Amino acid sequence: MAIKTGKQYIDSLRDGRRLHIDGKVVSDVIAYKPLQGVIGTIASLHDDQHDPAYREVLTYSSPTTGEPVSTTYLEARTEQEFKALAGCFHLRAKRTFGLMGRLTDFMSAFLVDHAVALRALGKTEAAARAQGMVEHCRENDLQVTHALIDPQTDRSTLDAPSQAVQVVERRADGVVVSGCRMLSTLAPVANECYVGPYYPRQPGEEKFVLAFVVPMNAPGLSILARESFHRGEDAFDRPLSSRFDEGDAILMFDKVLVPHERMIVDGDLEAYNGMLSARPGYTPLQATIRSTMKLRFLAGMATAIARANGRDKLPRFQAAIGELIALVSVAEGIRAGAIAEGLRRAEAFAAGELKIEGDGISEPKAIGVCGGAAINFFFPYANTKAADVLRLAAGSGVLAMTGADYANPEVGPLMDKWLVGPGIDAKRRLQLMKLAWDMTGSEFGSRAGLYERLYSGDPEINAQRWFRSAITRECEQLVHELLKP
Repeated sequence: MAIKTGKQYIDSLRDGRRLHIDGKVVSDVIAYKPLQGVIGTIASLHDDQHDPAYREVLTYSSPTTGEPVSTTYLEARTEQEFKALAGCFHLRAKRTFGLMGRLTDFMSAFLVDHAVALRALGKTEAAARAQGMVEHCRENDLQVTHALIDPQTDRSTLDAPSQAVQVVERRADGVVVSGCRMLSTLAPVANECYVGPYYPRQPGEEKFVLAFVVPMNAPGLSILARESFHRGEDAFDRPLSSRFDEGDAILMFDKVLVPHERMIVDGDLEAYNGMLSARPGYTPLQATIRSTMKLRFLAGMATAIARANGRDKLPRFQAAIGELIALVSVAEGIRAGAIAEGLRRAEAFAAGELKIEGDGISEPKAIGVCGGAAINFFFPYANTKAADVLRLAAGSGVLAMTGADYANPEVGPLMDKWLVGPGIDAKRRLQLMKLAWDMTGSEFGSRAGLYERLYSGDPEINAQRWFRSAITRECEQLVHELLKP
């Protein structure tokens, strides 16, 4: 099978998975109303791949079958291919306004990154299994989620907790695992789940050193999802919650069998830890493009709201929104840098080098991952700043009545008379305010704010990693060069 239609994706979710949500066991995900909005959104992305207006950007010919497959799986090696990959990520992010942070695009890039990294590390067998999983997901056009983080049992240490996913039995047909992993965004509506590294493991933790892919209906796998933020409200009142609530879940593995061909890494510390750093950078490219689109959307929302209540004429709000537009321009520069940097890394990997370096004269010797740094620090700041500006621009106007109130013949005409703005009627003004509330004040908006801050993990641990980088030493060396006798 090549690219799915929306209907085929929807049908694929009727697979007997065990989903626990809001006190219920949901065996038929399609029939569960709170998830129907996001399922419809993902289905529309599948249909986009068949639309002549988008097909050339969203698909390419499979290197194994020649059939059209999602460009999100393109292992870009040339400038043209990197631009094609970035174009696909951009269009898919635009179709979802950057609001779905763990759309399967992220995992497409993640899986390809790890397959390439394992090849570069010389881990031939693991690389072959990783590539097999790439092809499985690509050729079947699957929605893939991930569970990368150990349960929050003791965050005073980075050691693997005893509750983490681990090997409990080895059999002729595969490896049996038990334990817990989080936080699996998209899990309720995904087809497959990748379990793999995010923080490095230590010697002695080999039973936790695992990277594998399993279907969401694997026997013994339970999906413990948070409650849905869409509870049937009209799309007028919840324009975002009703379409883009991906869902988050903790995954419980109770003696789940992972067939050998799906077990990418099993106990190999060098491979497990190396996958985190030795990669071309398709993942940060996707994350940078998605985050830039969300920043654009938030900046646009703040602008539209300010115009709707006349605040766009005040210097204070012109300055605040102008700063957001400047941040958008910086983000676009990061996007361009991530493309150029990804190309350099792909070329280095092809030459047998695990990292890129400058000459130290015309450019810095130590070169980091600009996309990775941006998703660690820049985008959490920029998107949080944009949400704050949006709150100020909307003010108390977000505490608005519902679309049903506007439709009430006793109230609606009064709203049309008195609740208007400069050049905007009452209905559109109300619609904008409900949008602003859904982005900043509803459960969906609150989760989005938390998500942006923690998108790439614990900010302090990320900062400690950057402190230990070669860039720190190179920056410090500039001081000692100045002070040389």
